[in-house]
Amino acid sequence: MIQLVSSLLASTARQWRGTSALIRDEQPHAMLTLYDMEGCPYCRPVREALTELDLDVLIKPCPKGQAGYWDELEQLSGTRRVPFFVDPNNGHQVTESKAIIAYLHTQYGKGQLPRSSESLKLSQLASALRLAKGTCGRPSWAPQTPLELYSFESSPFSRLVRERLTELGLAYVLRNCGKQQLSDAGLPWLRPGKGPYRPVPGTNRARLMKQTGKVQLPYLYDPNTHTGLFESSDIIRYLQQQYGDASTQQGTAQ
Repeated sequence: MIQLVSSLLASTARQWRGTSALIRDEQPHAMLTLYDMEGCPYCRPVREALTELDLDVLIKPCPKGQAGYWDELEQLSGTRRVPFFVDPNNGHQVTESKAIIAYLHTQYGKGQLPRSSESLKLSQLASALRLAKGTCGRPSWAPQTPLELYSFESSPFSRLVRERLTELGLAYVLRNCGKQQLSDAGLPWLRPGKGPYRPVPGTNRARLMKQTGKVQLPYLYDPNTHTGLFESSDIIRYLQQQYGDASTQQGTAQ
């Protein structure tokens, strides 16, 4: 409960940026990539922009004290600094959060930066409220195929899962599911509107509905074990048991 409360406070500190999203007809042809650390105050505004622009992205976590993707990052960028963004659709590589956000809005948005897109002090406050969660690595081993996480940046429940994914250094495809209509608001069983809930067609929420029969976030799918899970506590328990301390004998320790 304490973890959830502090996650709620972190979202409040960020004024719930990374909640609403535009409606995107289609994703870029090739998957975008972000070298990221969940608890880093510089990375957070980039992920908020990705949610608001309704863009899927392959997250390659770089936690402190563990290998993660630091070596790969250094080979690409010449530094060991996050965030670092790669767009294989046109070969662009962008460093520094402000430049990445500007690129995303120019390339995939309407070209105008949102109000207070940086707000570094508020992002630092959000990180402080989480007491360095999502920054320090844990022993783990890497599966062959990246996991998939349906989430949106400000979701307090989803944040807990993203923190553990970062700490374990597990690459994952982030399927952004920002709110795009009034009926997306609220908990799954308390959504406003008449009749059954219907997500916007063609969106990640619609794909999640088709795949699982409901839209509840976070949702993790592990293609390596064909496991799908709702509920942050269940997901975190699974990640730790499958790829964390007790499983380092099953694969290549990071």
